[in-house]
Amino acid sequence: MQQDSKTLFILLFWASSLAVLLIFIYLYQMGLPQIIQEKSRGLIHRTLMSNVLLLIFSVYGVLIRYGGMKAEALGLDPKKIHIAVKLAVIIWISVQLIQGLVGYTINGRISIDPSWENDSNSNIGLLIGMLLGTAFYEEIGFRGFLLTQFTISNQGRNRTHAIALALIKSQILFTALHIPWKVMNQGWTTAIIPDLVFSVFMNGTIYGVIYLRTQNLFFVMFVHALGNAPTSLIQPSINPSSTVLLLAIISYATWPFLVARLTR
Repeated sequence: MQQDSKTLFILLFWASSLAVLLIFIYLYQMGLPQIIQEKSRGLIHRTLMSNVLLLIFSVYGVLIRYGGMKAEALGLDPKKIHIAVKLAVIIWISVQLIQGLVGYTINGRISIDPSWENDSNSNIGLLIGMLLGTAFYEEIGFRGFLLTQFTISNQGRNRTHAIALALIKSQILFTALHIPWKVMNQGWTTAIIPDLVFSVFMNGTIYGVIYLRTQNLFFVMFVHALGNAPTSLIQPSINPSSTVLLLAIISYATWPFLVARLTR
């Protein structure tokens, strides 16, 4: 693919994603997603609805149907799922153990998170929405596709420089796509800038670095989903999302060892 055609293809993916997101925001302001979420008692979360639309139109429609890209080229290698699932379960269990230990140390007891008694469906719905919606779309689109394409485009440069440039480019587009949703929820104020930089840009960069290291997009999806929806059974004494991210970084550092152990 020529460089000009590749650039146009990348912009087409991003523009279609933005168009879908703006349409969903319009529907959200009309109250339609809220009705569906309420009728399903929280099991069908709004993030699942929006990102399923993005998966259909931008990933399947633009990347696969129009662009002719194969699943493997987008990072979806089915042979790597089993390692990702095993590690995700280990991380989730570890988060529960850490929360329990910290809670017992601070409070002298371990308490169940009260949200499971008050609104368990919403917890489950949010996790489903993050795993099958947000993380699935964003990791395929921005790590499996954009980060990979930008890295390939920079192959003539020094490797470290090429990777850094690819991360910055893909994360600028990733962060920009979050602006309409942030503005709708928080208003167009300077308060959204730190949120965009630290919550979106930096977290996305970490996910990108983990993907470049592990080459396992399914693992990054699980980390992303658990980071956004830790689904903690134990009442948190420390931020469970930060704990997930810390364990993901440890996995990054010990990846060859983990793969060897889990493969055996």
